[in-house]
Amino acid sequence: MKIECGGSQSNCIKALKISLNTHFDTEQNEKCCYCGLLYDRTGRGEIEHIAPKGAGLYPQFSYTSNNLAKVCQLCNSSSMKHDYDSVRTISHNYNLIDFKIVHPYNDNHSDHYKFSYGLLNVTISVNNNSDKARESIRLFELASEKRTRARAVQRNQERLENLYNLSTAIKERIKSVISRS
Repeated sequence: MKIECGGSQSNCIKALKISLNTHFDTEQNEKCCYCGLLYDRTGRGEIEHIAPKGAGLYPQFSYTSNNLAKVCQLCNSSSMKHDYDSVRTISHNYNLIDFKIVHPYNDNHSDHYKFSYGLLNVTISVNNNSDKARESIRLFELASEKRTRARAVQRNQERLENLYNLSTAIKERIKSVISRS
């Protein structure tokens, strides 16, 4: 990824953030790496350091590609992950770190989570007695009624879009109506 930044450090940082946001929006389909909901359902999307760089915890992994993802504002809020140390056991090699939570890239989510699909709720539960799933569900409140209903609304909307092959303009109108309710 080549970034044109116009010379100054602040312009380079701004260009990097724009490029990262665009990359994650495309790769993650504008969905939070933790809760799976569209950013506009839970607040704007933010760049996330999975092994946190704050409080001097793991600055060595600040720009490691598998340590960066996009997360919704709610999952990254001070009431949820904000200052949480997600690392159980550190290693010099990022891929050997043992995380307390389900990692967006390094873990196969179906090994940890089980979903039950209903019209009004999409519930999540622990699969294979996974401690990581249990901690992720607790930390991000993934089993809350609000989240299970939001997943159902999103799933129903995606199914309708696929069924009727809706145009982008119609999809945007549906999103704006749904996000108000």
